[in-house]
Amino acid sequence: MSSTKIIIVLVSAILFSVEILPVNQTASIVAKDSTVSKETTTDSNAGGVTIPEGTKLMVNINTPISTASNPAGTVIKAILETDLVFDGKVISPKGSPVYGKVTECRGGKVLGGSKLTFQFTDITVNGQLTPIVTDPIGVEGGQGNTAKMVGAGALIGGAFGDGGEGAAIAGGLAILTAGKKNHIQIPAGTIADIPLKAPLVIK
Repeated sequence: MSSTKIIIVLVSAILFSVEILPVNQTASIVAKDSTVSKETTTDSNAGGVTIPEGTKLMVNINTPISTASNPAGTVIKAILETDLVFDGKVISPKGSPVYGKVTECRGGKVLGGSKLTFQFTDITVNGQLTPIVTDPIGVEGGQGNTAKMVGAGALIGGAFGDGGEGAAIAGGLAILTAGKKNHIQIPAGTIADIPLKAPLVIK
């Protein structure tokens, strides 16, 4: 083979190598980027959220509950008074519906025998009802025209009732005596500050 042909073959080989190398490098980079993208997507969607036991819920009881009209087992509806926030994220915003049930209802008896308790059973998250567990909370009538809160958490509200009917106020809650036949009523707008009894799992 002449020296001229040898030079032409070498030049051709060099040019071929220069053209093919960038393509291979580019393919390698694309493959790496694609892998990273898939891992990131998987991590961001993995698992749900578990809110620990003891987390407080602030719930606005926006309709009254009474021993005169809400027997045990009655479903009650309320709303969140404040956002439910966990790990810096709003899990359920203020105003979201919260549901519960009356667990004990005794009224219309002698003074001191009245009792009204309830607990929350479901909260709305992302438009879906999610089960929750709380302890019962409520009001119990005592001796001497008094009322006291019972159960876990706290009930906060404004004064209620007509003093002329012998309403005994305790922490903004009322036991209605005399003209109301010793019935307890928890007024609309009462706030229940109550902890979760079990973790809340968001799937």
